[in-house]
Amino acid sequence: MPYEIALVLALLLTEAIEVPVCLLSGMRGKELLVVLLANVMTNPLVNALLLLGTALTSLPYAAMLAVLEAAAVVAEWLVYRSLTGVKRPFLVSLIANAASFGAGLLLTNLF
Repeated sequence: MPYEIALVLALLLTEAIEVPVCLLSGMRGKELLVVLLANVMTNPLVNALLLLGTALTSLPYAAMLAVLEAAAVVAEWLVYRSLTGVKRPFLVSLIANAASFGAGLLLTNLF
């Protein structure tokens, strides 16, 4: 599969998982738009940096993935804390990202 299509699919999967998680956390209306935009900011960047990291460094893939995913959780937490009224924005970010990461792993292993 071409990398560009994989990037789009990864973003769509992220949105399909994280928006409902955030909806369950109590976010509504414009707050869900914030979730969408935060994911548009973080997801392609994480995937592009992961690709560059594997191509340009000898760092272990799992280590790069862990650092980049942790950075996405922190970035989205800061956005949620600043732009939404959700209680426990770090926990929401962590759960949403864990859910979308897990779904991505599952789909990658199935296909």
